Amino acid sequence: MAEDDRHTHKVFIVSIFPRLPKLIKDQVPGLSVVSFLVSGEMLRHTLDTNEIIKQIEESKADIIISFPHMLHILVQAGLNTDALKWFHSCSAGVDELRGSLSKLPEDLICTRMGEGYGGFMAEYVIGQIISREHYFPQMLKDQEQKLWQRTKFIKKRSLCGLTIGILGTGAIGSQIAAICKAFGMIVKGLSRTKKVLPFPNFDILMQQQDLGQFLAGCDYVCSVLPSTPETSGLLSGNVLKACQEKETVLINIGRGDVIDESSLIKALNMKWIAGAIMDANEKEPLTKDSPLWNEPNVVITPHISGPCTTDTIAKVFVSNYKKFIKGDPLDYTVDWQTGY
Repeated sequence: MAEDDRHTHKVFIVSIFPRLPKLIKDQVPGLSVVSFLVSGEMLRHTLDTNEIIKQIEESKADIIISFPHMLHILVQAGLNTDALKWFHSCSAGVDELRGSLSKLPEDLICTRMGEGYGGFMAEYVIGQIISREHYFPQMLKDQEQKLWQRTKFIKKRSLCGLTIGILGTGAIGSQIAAICKAFGMIVKGLSRTKKVLPFPNFDILMQQQDLGQFLAGCDYVCSVLPSTPETSGLLSGNVLKACQEKETVLINIGRGDVIDESSLIKALNMKWIAGAIMDANEKEPLTKDSPLWNEPNVVITPHISGPCTTDTIAKVFVSNYKKFIKGDPLDYTVDWQTGY
């Protein structure tokens, strides 16, 4: 049998990556791949959902590659997913998938991006820590005003000996731990399930029920947690009061619902935390009237700490496709019990 004859499946891609269809077809000759290219922000009001749905139906695709929120938008607009056998997410988070389908058919496979983000996200975390400890934003402001002031920048801390607590000890958390460890930081990890030392690049391991004790003593707390019923609101309320001894800095590169905005503002006002670096927020895009924009000790970035790349998406999909046609288990399959 010729290799092309084995490819009876049809793939439809809805993405912002113009090179993705060709990359996949080059690696899987004979596979039918149709693509609909959308604008960079992929906002609901900018999408021609009727045209996308029409093209998906005409293609008779049983595999869709896109972002979870895109599938959610299309299902709300009337996309029938009964014929869908596999949805591959272009992101690591899949929380919006749970609301995309009225029910998850037993024969529907959902996979996510389980690699390709950790390096970017680790660089983001260490970059933000260095920027804060070395006063880079304040120096930039002085430069803009042509001010030469050294005294206020002399009192700085070396990363060596500072403690970072990482919420989430999976692949991404582990890469963050590795880069922090390389700078001499003490690394604590909090996980849903029990893990024991020695565990690469972690000095201390704790479980979720020990959250208060975990937060105490951290100079930085970094959340890489997915959005699940267990993690939603985990840091809300008065939880961050446990950070007040060291006035911890919170970094959120996971999902925004780990803390609600009012709880974050309260923690800042009560000086339980010294600042926050928010790449993920409760509401996205962050509304113009959000008080977080004007908080002097808050850094806002537009959920970009771990951008996906065309090559990595193609690599993960093609690897899984070869397993899919053989009937083998796929990598990074979503576990609907844990939510990721």
